[in-house]
Amino acid sequence: MVCTCALLLSVRHTPIRRASTLAEVIKKCLNLELDSIRQAGTWKFERIISTSQSSHIKIENSKHDLLNFCANNYLGLVNNSEIINAAKKALDDYSAGLSSVRFICGTQTIHKQLEQRIAKFHQREDTILYISCFDANAEIFETLLKEQDYIISDELNHASIIDGIRLCKAKRLRYKHKDMFDLELKLKESFNENNDNII
Repeated sequence: MVCTCALLLSVRHTPIRRASTLAEVIKKCLNLELDSIRQAGTWKFERIISTSQSSHIKIENSKHDLLNFCANNYLGLVNNSEIINAAKKALDDYSAGLSSVRFICGTQTIHKQLEQRIAKFHQREDTILYISCFDANAEIFETLLKEQDYIISDELNHASIIDGIRLCKAKRLRYKHKDMFDLELKLKESFNENNDNII
């Protein structure tokens, strides 16, 4: 993106005769950036799955079944017939969408029923559902921690945890991946301060 900024600065003082000139400059710059990503071997290819999600899948333009090691469907719940039937019934009862975020007009009785069942199962006062673990991790730290608190985090944590930590006001310490000695140093460092919570 440095390339984009440099090219945009260089054309700022040049009269733009055609409306497409700026778009062409940006496109050229972005293509250079994309080429550098490909050359670095970090280009992500989208794999288009043509079957239902399961342990064995088919990908477009492939003749063979593939064993799927990268899905989040650890327990195979997306293929469970009881869950599929419950989802079909929920579509009939509640329609195909929320129409809004929960705090405006997106909370339905089915959400509250599930939250109450989860809270009861875990013997807790209440529960809140998030649409994904990424969203939950992005919000949990900001909700629970204050400026005087500490978060000590593995440097290779999941992106959602890293984003959640960045969004909160707590002090942050990162330790080297799986390095218990470095973790101990960070713990000692955090104890030297007047803090309420260490996570």
